[in-house]
Amino acid sequence: MTPPACSPLTPISAARPPAADARTWLVRPDILSRLDYAALFGNGHPVELELGAGDGSFLIRHAGATPGRNFLGVERLLGRLRKVDRKARTAGIANVRGIRIEAGYLLEWMIPPASLAAIHVYFPDPWPKRRHWPNRLVNAAFTRLAHAALMPGGIVHLRTDHPGYHEQMQKVFAAAAGFETCAPPEDLLAVKTDFERDFNAQGISTRVLAYRKTDPTGTPTGACVSGG
Repeated sequence: MTPPACSPLTPISAARPPAADARTWLVRPDILSRLDYAALFGNGHPVELELGAGDGSFLIRHAGATPGRNFLGVERLLGRLRKVDRKARTAGIANVRGIRIEAGYLLEWMIPPASLAAIHVYFPDPWPKRRHWPNRLVNAAFTRLAHAALMPGGIVHLRTDHPGYHEQMQKVFAAAAGFETCAPPEDLLAVKTDFERDFNAQGISTRVLAYRKTDPTGTPTGACVSGG
């Protein structure tokens, strides 16, 4: 059975938000407080989160094509975030912010409840050895944190090239309450990371999953469309 499509939210406005600091889009928030998106971006547009933004190849392209949304990229490596920052400022893209922090902590303690339109996790470390599987980002705890962070109708978008990790992603979301599967829109699938382009050029396929947050009762909601 083909899952219903999960189309992206229609942009609220084509206007780009004002720069809080023209020198950098990297932010250093109070890690003991929830993020204030309006203060961070200068508007009330829906917010999408990418965990493991890498060099920003997906984030910058997607943000540039979707000016009616705000995008927060998360990385633990400062050098990668600085590359994202340079790319965004060079391209004149003002709806991107970058933060250096551990993904689980951010989701649990800094993202306001029910506030995200989407969470993107693309090609996370597969930790292929069995003894290292507990280190994988997408696990049962992740599904609970993602559900709490997403607004109703919000979507978790996942991509991996690793068969074992793909299977684990499917299992943990199948066991999680409050999600339904959906098919990502073609325009989103067309936005690839640089790593993904390299993998695909080598004949390695991308394994794609998407899960939409349902209403609190778990009642089917029909078409899989991003909340907001």
